[in-house]
This record gives sequence, structure tokens and C-alpha cells, in this order.
Amino acid sequence: MTVSPQDRPGPVVFLGGGPGLAVAYAADPLRRAGFAEGWAFFEQPGCGDSAPPDPVTAQTVLDAAATLVAERAEEGAVSLVAHSWGAWLALALLDRLPPGRIARAVLLHPAPPTRAGRDAGVAALFARLSPEAMGRAAPLMARTDAEAGRAIMAILLPAYCGRPTDLPDLDLALVPPVYHGVSASLGDDDQRGILAAHAGRLTLVFGEADVFSHDLYAQHGGVPAGLDVATLPGGHFGFLEDVAGFEAILRRRGVI
Repeated sequence: MTVSPQDRPGPVVFLGGGPGLAVAYAADPLRRAGFAEGWAFFEQPGCGDSAPPDPVTAQTVLDAAATLVAERAEEGAVSLVAHSWGAWLALALLDRLPPGRIARAVLLHPAPPTRAGRDAGVAALFARLSPEAMGRAAPLMARTDAEAGRAIMAILLPAYCGRPTDLPDLDLALVPPVYHGVSASLGDDDQRGILAAHAGRLTLVFGEADVFSHDLYAQHGGVPAGLDVATLPGGHFGFLEDVAGFEAILRRRGVI
């Protein structure tokens, strides 16, 4: 899929994972790569320097994301680049915003579009941990402080990567209250209809060593015929392990 040179790329909004993951983990390395300097990196409410609403729910996060995308859409149709749980946000925005606001969405290592699929992915992720690591992670998941959030991600990173990697140190800062608030408010949601309705504007990118795999996605959400699918080496952060390959995917689809 190649876009002709006369098509000028529009604004890009990056939606990070979690829920409740401060977006610096992606914003910092991608800005250093050069091609993402002009992107808007969405900070989920309650993460980073973003003031938390009370309570933080899936709806308040979606409202904040919709406001940012609408602002950037004044410059032209927006391309969404969404990682992990950010795929939920991207699909929700495609369903919510008027036609013409979003040109395309690239879903990186996407969580499946059903609650059952996301739960299966999390279970597979934890199954990669040793009993010793599980013993350290379990009590941290019940805490709400920032130190616990960083410790959880440090324990989970090897499982996310799935194999030895030269992935640089990431600022993986999970905010547990945001994670718990959004997760509890999602309910038994199902975005398969949105996926099918907007398949022509979607690209799904999977990692070779990721538990959130193409097979998991197909099992719990289906992959509509003709859907654009790409693969990167590495695990759940494969777009940062192979930034050049990630950039090539975006250029071929006219995102940048």
C-alpha cells in the first residue's frame, strides 16, 4: 500500500498503552528518532503531568482523547498511532468522531477488541513470569502508589519482550489508580463491529514474540478480509526495538 507523493501527510496523534501508562515511554524515544517531532502524544488523564479527573474512567479518558484529536483535526484529517490498550481508544474514537476527522489508524501490538481477548492476553503475559517474579508482582498490583507502578512494569518488561532484546531503558510508569479505574469501568465491551466498519482505515502491526499476537487477535476479535496487517520483530514494544522498520511501515501508508 503506497501513497502518492502529492498526498501530504496530516497531523499524527499517538495513543499509549496501559490503561494508566504515562506516554513518555514512547514519546521520548520516538522524538529522538526524528520523524515524530511534530506528533501529539496523548497523556491519559492522571498520568504524567495530566491532572486526574475524579474518578478516572474509560469515558473520561476517551473524552480527553477526543478533545485532543478534534483540536489536531483542524489542521487536517488525523492519523492515529495507537499502542497496546491504546487500540481500544483508537477504535472508540473512530466510532465517536464525525467522518473526516480521522484519516487512518495504525494499531501497534493491539489488545484484542473484546474484554475476553484482553483478559486472555494479560493471562498469557503473566504466564511468562517465573514463580518468583509472580510472587513479587502480585502484591504490587493491589497498591496504588507510583513506586508500585514502576516496579510492576520493571518485573513485566522481560515478559512483554518475550526474548532477549537490546531495548533501551524505558520510562515505564504505570499509574495504578488510572489502570484500576479504567479497567473497572470498561465492562464487557465488544468493539468487533467498529473494527469491521472501519477496516479500510486500519493497519494492525504485530510483534513476532508478543503475547498480544495475530492469532490471539483473530481468536477474540476476528480479522476482517482485506485488513492491512504488518509484522515487526520483537515483543510488545517491537516498534521501539525496530524503529526503522516502524518508520517504514508508517511511510508506506502515508502516515508520515
